[in-house]
Amino acid sequence: MFTEVLVALVIGGLIFFLVQMNKTQVLKTEDGWWGAGAPLDGGDDVTIRPFKVTTSDEELEDLYRRIDQTRPVPSLEDSQFNYGFNSQYLQKVVSYWRNDFDWRRQVDKLNQHPHFKTTIEGIDIHYLHVKPKKVPQGTTPIPLIMVHGWPGSFYEFYGLIPLLTEPSDPHDLVFEVVCPSIPGTIKGLHVNFAPPSKPGLLMTLSIMLGRRFPKLFGFH
Repeated sequence: MFTEVLVALVIGGLIFFLVQMNKTQVLKTEDGWWGAGAPLDGGDDVTIRPFKVTTSDEELEDLYRRIDQTRPVPSLEDSQFNYGFNSQYLQKVVSYWRNDFDWRRQVDKLNQHPHFKTTIEGIDIHYLHVKPKKVPQGTTPIPLIMVHGWPGSFYEFYGLIPLLTEPSDPHDLVFEVVCPSIPGTIKGLHVNFAPPSKPGLLMTLSIMLGRRFPKLFGFH
């Protein structure tokens, strides 16, 4: 009898241990502060500010100067990309950026959708907010938040946004799209979205955006 009870206790303890090991951990959802220093007494400035991507001749000249001053090194023979980016192919990429890529045209393309900024928990949050131009009578646009991965940017969704906001079939669903940028992952062309000043943001970013963005735009 004693042996049976002991075995039952051991098996029960093992099952309890395995259940606890597989138990999904839920991140806390209370407000945080990712800006420099301590939180502001008055809280965040939640004003929504229109934003536009820009560049200048000085920026482009500085970029070209940096590209021209690069010193390529030879690749290992027959190494392809097994030891990192192939330096011979890299020279072709650099030449494209220096001589063929139209930076100003790209700036115009980036600005084809409306950009905005706001402040959430101490950091600047950049996002696209694209509303459908035409909504069929009797329907309501479906709010959709799309967040890019890392490395990546909001630009990944440029080909998809028109399909969601301007469907060719009037009977298809119509979406109102919001595409936030992960703070600190995009720099250059005056798109330097402030990185957090404290570690751990990426662990709570999806929760933060999921809690704040729907309320920010009146989504329910």
